[in-house]
Amino acid sequence: MKRLVKNYRLILFFLLGVVGGLEWMEVFKPSLRSRIIYGLLKLFYKPEIIEVAKQRGYLDGMRKGMPSPAHLIPKPVDAGGVPAEWVVSDDEISNQVVFYLHGGAYVTRMPVLHRSFLHLLANESDAQFLMIDYRLAPEFPFPAALDDALTAYRWLLNQGYDPKQIVFAGDSAGGGLTLATLIAARDRGYPLPASAILLSPWTDLLGTGDAIQELAEEDVLLSWQNLEECALDYAGSYDRGNPLISPLYADLSGLPPMLVQVGGSEILRDDSTRLVEKIQQAGGQAQLVIEPFMGHVYPAYAPSIPEAVKAVQQIAAFIRKS
Repeated sequence: MKRLVKNYRLILFFLLGVVGGLEWMEVFKPSLRSRIIYGLLKLFYKPEIIEVAKQRGYLDGMRKGMPSPAHLIPKPVDAGGVPAEWVVSDDEISNQVVFYLHGGAYVTRMPVLHRSFLHLLANESDAQFLMIDYRLAPEFPFPAALDDALTAYRWLLNQGYDPKQIVFAGDSAGGGLTLATLIAARDRGYPLPASAILLSPWTDLLGTGDAIQELAEEDVLLSWQNLEECALDYAGSYDRGNPLISPLYADLSGLPPMLVQVGGSEILRDDSTRLVEKIQQAGGQAQLVIEPFMGHVYPAYAPSIPEAVKAVQQIAAFIRKS
């Protein structure tokens, strides 16, 4: 017994090594790191109904305390009158462009977090990312964000980029806006991009998915009460069921192939599952990835958790083959 007490440090390091090895071998499903991160979120973070001004103030405070990664300097550009910025890899810049629409429930933005995530994706995929700073509600309700996205896309095409070298992508509200932009571009006769990537897209602002009730306790990040307020702000005088506001209800035929990733424990899960089903019924191609236990826009947690790293690798592979 005394020998065990004397050598407790060696025993502890050995056990930690064993656990670390099992985690590296992906024996734990879900991973220990994801359990810890989501456990802490569940313990210390509880979604509450927050006014837009307070949300923005909170995010501004986070932004000031989170500098961009070393060597990552924003490259702003005027995309036909719409503010945007290039996020490129550390290596040679390719001709492939990912046209990216950020999330934030249509009312907020977090450029530092998105910039860091897109920089990681750029390095993994060897593509360059153009992140669009579209106008936000409630000051600028629908169709301001959609108009900005279409304007920026026309500008990109006018720069001489081949649509076959362009991939659309977006997360959360930006994922819904990405889909709405594709639909509007199709209906207006614009050349469509090669493919699209949607990360936990918000496609139904009416909130009719079963997961909103079923996963309300499991989702540690989202609250439908919050989202519904944002949906009302974004829709403004329009019906939230408008197919360009809630693209789940749109004609989904004639769209490019898509990759859709969603967490298995988020209340917006059914916004993805129903979307992919409708795309396939319309004769389109859509690959659905549901990662069990994960929350909203889980790929953005890379490289902290293995599931997010795998998601980033899936995204990069999809971009490269587009």
